[in-house]
Amino acid sequence: MGDHSSRGPIPNIESIVPGILFICTANQFRSPIAAAYFSRKLTLMGIPGDWKVGSAGTWAVDGLPAHPAAIAVAAKIGLELGRHRTREVTKKLIDAADVVVCMQPGQKESLEAEFPTIRGRIILLGSLGNLPGNEIPDPAKDSFSHPDATAQMIYNCIDEGFTTLLRFVNISNNDQGNY
Repeated sequence: MGDHSSRGPIPNIESIVPGILFICTANQFRSPIAAAYFSRKLTLMGIPGDWKVGSAGTWAVDGLPAHPAAIAVAAKIGLELGRHRTREVTKKLIDAADVVVCMQPGQKESLEAEFPTIRGRIILLGSLGNLPGNEIPDPAKDSFSHPDATAQMIYNCIDEGFTTLLRFVNISNNDQGNY
């Protein structure tokens, strides 16, 4: 877990209250880990403001806990997912987010089709870490046999793309004129 956030100055975001929503399929592994890790990174980097950081799933059943593998792998680096409860992506969540971060290209395409107003505010997490296909694979596809590897991809992409995400949020806020 390297820290690659020193790739340029962090934009002045003191005057905004940004919202970022991480999306995966079931909202039980990838997106809750990404939201928790991003939130902690904001704190560790001393980024000011009251950030709204959340997660949801494209095929989530509301109210389920995080997958046990997610809880275990997150705990290894001090992230707490025990109180996480799943939620399905809704128009209300999309509208409240300044930026939406997806794990897979198919999720991005589906969300853009269902919620056209999201165009220009959506990004693939894997693109920030130059992953093949810009994708963070779903660990459920291999019965969670490599949860540490999936979590490490998430951490690396957030570390490598942290400043980019901050800029993306700032640009989105300025374009929307919300703040």
